[in-house]
Amino acid sequence: MTEISPNSSAFSSPINYIAIEGVIGAGKTSVASLLSTRLNARLILENFEENPYLEKFYEKPSEYAFRTQIFFLIERYTQLQQLNQEELFD
Repeated sequence: MTEISPNSSAFSSPINYIAIEGVIGAGKTSVASLLSTRLNARLILENFEENPYLEKFYEKPSEYAFRTQIFFLIERYTQLQQLNQEELFD
C-alpha cells in the first residue's frame, strides 16, 4: 500500500491521506508519485524490502500470507506513528 499525505495549503480538502492499494505490478507507486507531485504532498512508500516473510510468501503463499500481511500492518502503523511525531516540529 502507498499513501500520500497532502501538505499544501493549495490542497483545499479535509483529506489527510490517500491510500492506494492493488496487486504487485499494477502501478501503485507510479500513480502515487504522480499524485504526490500534482498535490504537492508527502509520498510514503511501503518498505517491502524489510519484510522477512515476503520471499517465503512467494514460495508458499498459504503458509506465509498471514505473517507477511501482519508485518506490513505493523510497518504501516510504525510509519504513521513516526509521521505524526515529525509533524509536531513542523
